[in-house]
Amino acid sequence: MSVSVVAEPAITEISRDQPNAPADREALKKIRPYQGMVAWPTVFLAIGIVASFVAVCTLGTLGIIPLWLGLILNSLILYADQTPLHEACHGNIAGKHSRYLWLNHLVGYVCGTILLHEYKAFRYMHLAHHRETNDPELDPDHWVAVNNPFLLVWRCLTIVFVYHNYFWRHIAFHPQVPGMRSLSIQIALMNGLYYAVIIGLCVIGYWREVLMLWVLPHIFASALIIYFFAYLPHKPHKVRERYRDTNVFWVHGKIIEPVVDWLYLFQNFHLIHHLFPRIPFYKYKDAFADLRPVLEKEHAHIYEYDFGPHREAATEAR
Repeated sequence: MSVSVVAEPAITEISRDQPNAPADREALKKIRPYQGMVAWPTVFLAIGIVASFVAVCTLGTLGIIPLWLGLILNSLILYADQTPLHEACHGNIAGKHSRYLWLNHLVGYVCGTILLHEYKAFRYMHLAHHRETNDPELDPDHWVAVNNPFLLVWRCLTIVFVYHNYFWRHIAFHPQVPGMRSLSIQIALMNGLYYAVIIGLCVIGYWREVLMLWVLPHIFASALIIYFFAYLPHKPHKVRERYRDTNVFWVHGKIIEPVVDWLYLFQNFHLIHHLFPRIPFYKYKDAFADLRPVLEKEHAHIYEYDFGPHREAATEAR
């Protein structure tokens, strides 16, 4: 796979297909209230996630809870951990307030560490996904664009190895990116530190705890993340138009709607994120409501599922 990556600290987030100027002008007027603020809800979410991860690791190591339960809990916790890490990658925690950039990067590094993703390496790969959405060669998430369900499970479970391969083969030490050599060395040292901690804990006798409470949850959580945040939102993985390369799944119902929204951490409105990555995740739904006329005019893929009393069939706004 031959990849040409143009990357530097302020990487472009907008999809490569940007020419829809009238739609974008109209949309930009509508989204102003939804971006630029310091995202304190994301900070509090990150604190809760890190505290929960540490608590489960402690309880599992002390034998207060069985390791199999710790594996399940930490897999779910690390699934949620993707959200503050992802928000940090886009600078959404600091918003337009540069004095909070330190907090943005702190959340990124800490949440990245417990998910075993080096923050800056993950950021480069994720923003490559934004630039090259659904490109079979350039999109790192396209690994899961398969139809066979058994192959899909395998590819979801191996996405972490694909990410490492993608970064070191196609981004690290890129000669056309100023500063990439020193940054690649820094990332290598951080990854080395992760592996050293894991190996060190195994050597002193905690290999079961490390495997069950950290390594396997990292793999299982990453599989859930790539399935729910990449496979489903971009299916069928062939469209590359700016307003049509990502889907919206809106589930209606008094009880089920907020449950789905929060279990999905609002990535069921993933199109909003791809169009305007600086909107915090918890504002996707409100932004979608304001943007819907623009989206429908651009034939966006909007799937609605009604679980109310009449259980109406799913509809797609075209």
